[in-house]
Amino acid sequence: MSYRTWGITVLAFLLTLLIGTAAVTAAVDPYFHYHRPLDCLEYPLNVQRERYLNDGIIKHFRYDALITGTSMTENFKASELDELFGVNSIKVPFSGAQYKEINENLELAAAVNPDLKMVVRGLDLLALLSDKDLTAYDDYPDYLYDDNLFNDVNYVLNKTVLFEDLWPVLRNTLSGTDGTSFDAYGNWNALMTFGKASVDASYTRPEKADVQDGPEALSEEERSRIRENLKQNVTDLAEQNPEIEFYLFFTPYSIYYWDSVNQNGFLSKMLAAEKEAAEWLLEYENIHLYSFFDEFDMICDADNYTDYIHYGEWVNSRILVWMKEGKHRLTRENYQEYYDRVYDFYMGYDYDSLF
Repeated sequence: MSYRTWGITVLAFLLTLLIGTAAVTAAVDPYFHYHRPLDCLEYPLNVQRERYLNDGIIKHFRYDALITGTSMTENFKASELDELFGVNSIKVPFSGAQYKEINENLELAAAVNPDLKMVVRGLDLLALLSDKDLTAYDDYPDYLYDDNLFNDVNYVLNKTVLFEDLWPVLRNTLSGTDGTSFDAYGNWNALMTFGKASVDASYTRPEKADVQDGPEALSEEERSRIRENLKQNVTDLAEQNPEIEFYLFFTPYSIYYWDSVNQNGFLSKMLAAEKEAAEWLLEYENIHLYSFFDEFDMICDADNYTDYIHYGEWVNSRILVWMKEGKHRLTRENYQEYYDRVYDFYMGYDYDSLF
């Protein structure tokens, strides 16, 4: 065999291998970039790949409801939402996300799925005062989010996708292992320990600030920032899609969170920020707003938490039941009484007793 023939043979073999790899990746499609999951395959949904998987899930799965938010929503079980509300839901959490990222993915869902009728979304107080355009992740897999077929080479000829995402689909299928459900997707509950020892070990109490805020803690600039954040990243979508019911809730952090803002001198500010947000959100008929900070026994029970903000899956389950029952829902008629109650509790709490 001549060198020329040998070279052509090798190149042909490599080309065939590359085309074959790309074809198999596109056919199986572990990130659901091209199509919904094939019924004959069992797909593991890797929690480390949320930003790779969620775009395809939103575009190609069949659903009329979805659950989304940060890590505070990862322990929700879609089956519980389905049973309580009679829907067919997906769960697409974005750990560590700001409001803008979550809203952009909800905009996509509303645009591609005319059947969408219900959204359950957590609103983190930690991000409420952020700039409306703040994003948490710069390293985004843009090749999965655009319509440019040429940069899909980053997907179909990706060694990591091949060995860490494509092969597990085939392995699950061949071994008879079920794919990941939307109850298990992103769920970290079994990986964590809960209780006071766990919270204490992960919490560093700030030094007491010299200056404490007062009852009129929010500046006009901060009020404006809250409303701009909510308008762009929450309420514009609700206004543009009156057929979708938005079940929004302030994620219920533990009493240790309230200790942290108290120590930093911002306790009144954060209570006022939540109230400011509620006043804006309650103007929209298709927004159902919930807050659970008056579940004082739950908030103060460290057994419900693995750190100062993250709660166990049983809290997520309670939230869905409370939503169905209409408990802890804020309305124009009751929100002032609610905030008076939580203000008195958290401003008067003996935080030193935690330690």
